[in-house]
Amino acid sequence: MVLCVKSYSGEKGGEVGVKLEQMVLVTDTELEVLSHYPFEDNLIY
Repeated sequence: MVLCVKSYSGEKGGEVGVKLEQMVLVTDTELEVLSHYPFEDNLIY
């Protein structure tokens, strides 16, 4: 099964935020991240 995991970071009701998304493959034995594009560190800290 392939899932898209999304998260949003920003002030509730604020005008600025960032949405991050990762695609993952879920099997009986493991999780594998399918997204290969790196996030910008200054956007997630």
